[in-house]
Amino acid sequence: MIQKKIRLSWKNVSLFSLSLIGTSWLGFSVWSYLNNTKNDPWKRSADSPARVLAEKQGKMILFLIEPQACFDCKEIRIILEDLPELKDRFVFDSIGEKEDPSRYEAISLDDRYSDELEALSQGRGVWGVKNVSEEILFLKKGVPGTKEGTILLELAEKNRFRSKEEESLKQP
Repeated sequence: MIQKKIRLSWKNVSLFSLSLIGTSWLGFSVWSYLNNTKNDPWKRSADSPARVLAEKQGKMILFLIEPQACFDCKEIRIILEDLPELKDRFVFDSIGEKEDPSRYEAISLDDRYSDELEALSQGRGVWGVKNVSEEILFLKKGVPGTKEGTILLELAEKNRFRSKEEESLKQP
């Protein structure tokens, strides 16, 4: 039986070690990036619009109208997302001038809310509440405060309806 001696050069061993370390580091970086990406509650995909989701869950729609160059939209989002009671009672929806121009124009042409919608031309965000039938119940410009948070909670309680799942469980 002939035995061959395996020769390993230090160059091959070090190259293999470095490539193993590099691959591990790259895999860990990609894994940690994918786990840290935050799901944006304001963005909806085309196959699950906010209206359908609100109807299924028995919630109302809290929407944010964002002009192209919005100065306070990020602050409005943060304040509304940080109220845990709102997450339980509302489905968040964003109506952007760039992303959804037809919905943006439909709301911006509504004369009933001309005072609030004037803020859009000034680059300020406008937010409000809609029910499942797309009727605007409340509209406000600027950053919400505690008074507006109380109004939202009262509005959600007053206009609460049962979800499709609750109705199907109730029927025999």
